Amino acid sequence: MIDEIVKEGYKVVMWSWHQDTLDWKNPGVSRIVNNVLKGMKEGDVILFHDGGGNREQTVKALEKILPELQNKGYHFVTISDLIKLQMKEKEKQNHETNND
Repeated sequence: MIDEIVKEGYKVVMWSWHQDTLDWKNPGVSRIVNNVLKGMKEGDVILFHDGGGNREQTVKALEKILPELQNKGYHFVTISDLIKLQMKEKEKQNHETNND
């Protein structure tokens, strides 16, 4: 399936494997917060769920996670922006490699 999607010119976007919050299981706000913050690194895509029942823990966790990540200097971007940033970085690396 992925091969066909890519052939059509689309990007397949997944979350960072270590950043599945499992928030749909309602593990508790602290567990969601700790799981996200302990493994956070630049470029991560964090998986949260917006459906499937009561999302109160997810919302409360985000109220803690977002300011904490901002305080640590993280910026939030759309997936489209993230792809553009990654492409620019690859172009820069290719340019530097070709000039060596």
